[in-house]
Amino acid sequence: MISKFLSIFQESTRSFEEQEKDEEVVLLLRRHPFVALLPVSTACTFALAPILIFAVFYSYIVDTYLTIFLFFTSLYYMILWIFAFYFLTMYTLNTVIVTNKRIIDRDQLGFFDRVVSELHLYRVQDITVSTKGVIPTILHYGDVIVQTAGVEQKFVFHEMPQPEKVRAAIMKVVSMTNSGVKPFTSEGDSVNNS
Repeated sequence: MISKFLSIFQESTRSFEEQEKDEEVVLLLRRHPFVALLPVSTACTFALAPILIFAVFYSYIVDTYLTIFLFFTSLYYMILWIFAFYFLTMYTLNTVIVTNKRIIDRDQLGFFDRVVSELHLYRVQDITVSTKGVIPTILHYGDVIVQTAGVEQKFVFHEMPQPEKVRAAIMKVVSMTNSGVKPFTSEGDSVNNS
């Protein structure tokens, strides 16, 4: 039972819910880690505020308002923890899965709000990469835009790490699928997560 519970912390890139028979995962993508680290590091910086206030006003707080200070500090840290937990959860649950048959985009918009979009590889017409800004250029992340032939005109995967490699990997899988070649000939020939 304990090993079953601990298994949720192990990342599996080879299976997911609603996986079809004979469907193999080629890529499991999340946004660039900088996207998650920015709000978490901001929360950590704000976590220093009560410590600095306590250091500056130590004698005044200890003499008269220690209980009130501890209450509001606890409340403040709880709010910061919820803020950090929210952004880490959204980072973890927002995924793009590329298989040998389709692309699945799972967007977690809130704790209880999720949108799942699916695109079959035979509908992919073009893939564009967009990198805007100094930080995305330096850290090599950007948007991957997949143009389709279907009702949905395009799928946009925001802030993907190394978007050029992601585009090349998806195009390789699309061309193999369209030509009837299986994207996996052996474990070593599979397209790796970038």
